[in-house]
Amino acid sequence: MKFKPWAATAAVLAALTVAACGGGGRDDVNYPPIILPPPDQNPPPPPPPPQQQKAKVTGRVTNALGGQGVGQVTVSTGSSSTLTADDGSYTLTEIAPAASVLLSFTKAGMVPQSRATAALSASGSSTVINIPMLPVAVTVNFDPQAAYDVVVPGSTAMVRLRANSLRRADGSAPTGPATARVTPIAPASDVNVMPGNYLAGTDGGAAPIESFGALDASFVDADGAPLNLAAGMDATLRIAPSSRATVLPPSVPLFHYNTTTGLWVQEGTATLQGTAPSQYYEGTVTHFTTWNADQIYNTVRINGCVQNAAGERVGGALVASEGKTYTGLATALTNANGEFSVAVKRTSEAYVIANTATEISNAPTVSVGDEDVSLGACLTLTRSAVSVKLTWGSRPLDLDSYTFGANANELVYFENKGSLTEAPFIGLDVDDRDSFGPEVTTFAKLAKNRTYRFVVHNYSDTFDPGQTGSPARIEVANRGAQSIFAPPAGETSSTRIWHVFDMTTDANCQATIVPVQQFLADPPAPINTDNDAQYCN
Repeated sequence: MKFKPWAATAAVLAALTVAACGGGGRDDVNYPPIILPPPDQNPPPPPPPPQQQKAKVTGRVTNALGGQGVGQVTVSTGSSSTLTADDGSYTLTEIAPAASVLLSFTKAGMVPQSRATAALSASGSSTVINIPMLPVAVTVNFDPQAAYDVVVPGSTAMVRLRANSLRRADGSAPTGPATARVTPIAPASDVNVMPGNYLAGTDGGAAPIESFGALDASFVDADGAPLNLAAGMDATLRIAPSSRATVLPPSVPLFHYNTTTGLWVQEGTATLQGTAPSQYYEGTVTHFTTWNADQIYNTVRINGCVQNAAGERVGGALVASEGKTYTGLATALTNANGEFSVAVKRTSEAYVIANTATEISNAPTVSVGDEDVSLGACLTLTRSAVSVKLTWGSRPLDLDSYTFGANANELVYFENKGSLTEAPFIGLDVDDRDSFGPEVTTFAKLAKNRTYRFVVHNYSDTFDPGQTGSPARIEVANRGAQSIFAPPAGETSSTRIWHVFDMTTDANCQATIVPVQQFLADPPAPINTDNDAQYCN
């Protein structure tokens, strides 16, 4: 007869239990008592928790108009500050880890900037924040005892002051003549020129906003003391419209920027006046700061995932959605599984891109309706990737990106948008035909010892203005480094080709951006003359 193993084991355990409990008649045995040692009156202290390493932010500050680096900019948080180098680069260390850190960027002659970082709560966290700064557009002296209009040449932007309306912080009258510094901000051409993160403070926390243009205004007296409007006084603002929307709303709320919280605060309303192309939003304000004509919008979400070149999910990547049919920006971080959910305006088009400190992804354009959508494939980060972003204003009507690849006769443009998974390993996201852009070209892999070329074509043949004189702008992200290009002088109606830069690679596929900055009547000739490009993984 065979016993089931578990039954035999149970019988053995039962026998052991009986023996341990004194079974079998051994109840006359006396066992000595168990004496425990006295407790330690001075136990050793518990080990200290591991010390958190400080967070770090690196980046570069550039002139938003010309793209050159801006030196001697003060970059600061509440606990740390530094100055940018001559090329605009900076490293801010000794930052206490936090869910988010608000950075401020200031320099005389430049419009102040501000940006909240992504999460820096983990020990030793780091992130990259590249910032464009606008030069002050108008600096003018005037008599503060008289009414005065601060007018921005070539723009509908303006500040209208009442007589004797400015005061120092202590309420006293200004000393001597006052100085006004006024600058229009056009976010449709470059969303990053706007201070903050396109978030407005609400009773429920924060909500995303869509901008239709902004204006920065500040005043000092002859002693350099800051001036603002006296109690009970107001001033009139005119904000030049700047929007990627096809129709401007007749009225929008006014918001001012809170430099302490990094959020926009609603205060007042602006109405659209004038006749295109000389329209403006006009409103009344009771203090001076950066003012924004914008509105909170209803959102849906784009859901997706981020992976690296090996197909592994990436946590902690920063994902950004930027409007194509509206002027706004939103960000989100991927979770431990590489998943994200980022907000976009309902019933709109936006492009989505992911990056880390050293990697960047492809940038698909997504159309959304009234419900959340999911990407069909993960955004893919590659360490060798380069990204080129083209934006422009309402004129010229249509600019096109052209990229000469690593093989002979390899050209990526609106009729051949390329591929990120096979040669040329270059992809153009979309052909934007309705002004502003953006058009994003992504390099998934680079080839060894090759020269790539990037040019912009004024396809619409519009020259009022052409590329020169317009807010056209090229942003190049090269493994975390940034280069920015604006159109040079020398454009004519017969030179529609802007040869922006070449990009050379070495035997390890490390890329170097070589500025060219020339207008040509015909496209430049490709340099690579064979089809034997060898790509790095």
